[in-house]
Amino acid sequence: MKQLSLLALVLAQLLVVINCGVYDYTDTWVLSDKTKKFPDNAVLGGFDPNGYDNFVGRVVYSSSILPARIVAETGSASYNTESLANTATSYELLVANVTMSYHWVHSYDGYREKNAVSVGTSNTNDRVYVCRCRTDGALFIGTLYLPQRSCIVRYGNLPLRQVEKYEVLVRKRKADERSPLIPDGWFPLDV
Repeated sequence: MKQLSLLALVLAQLLVVINCGVYDYTDTWVLSDKTKKFPDNAVLGGFDPNGYDNFVGRVVYSSSILPARIVAETGSASYNTESLANTATSYELLVANVTMSYHWVHSYDGYREKNAVSVGTSNTNDRVYVCRCRTDGALFIGTLYLPQRSCIVRYGNLPLRQVEKYEVLVRKRKADERSPLIPDGWFPLDV
């Protein structure tokens, strides 16, 4: 009986690991690190207290996928959970393309903005969104869990911030100017 209980516990943990930390593939994410060329079309997210621009990225932490602040000049990635700040050496960068652009909209109190960018899911299988807020002399990219109703930012040794008024990153689809529009009713002839 004890072995059966242990087996059930292991299977339950395996199921949690499999179902948690799911990536969102709606947007284009490029796997990167400091050894790779920084893409020109990376999405700008803010700036840190040192004056470096921070670009939108994501990292895997435990069984969660979290938003990250990527600095092009150093190739470093920093991110935060609900309680701690950390760094990563490998990350994915969000990049714009000819059919997708990104912009920031004002939001508050955990409201889910239309077309909000999700990086993936938390260890509790909740969607995790990209937010940003002004605090501590910077414009920080943070972590938005809708049930917690605030943008959570923790950077280095600075105190944890939970901001109720913030901005959320949203996507906007656009027509590809390189491909011509085909008028209604027009069909090419088979040759």
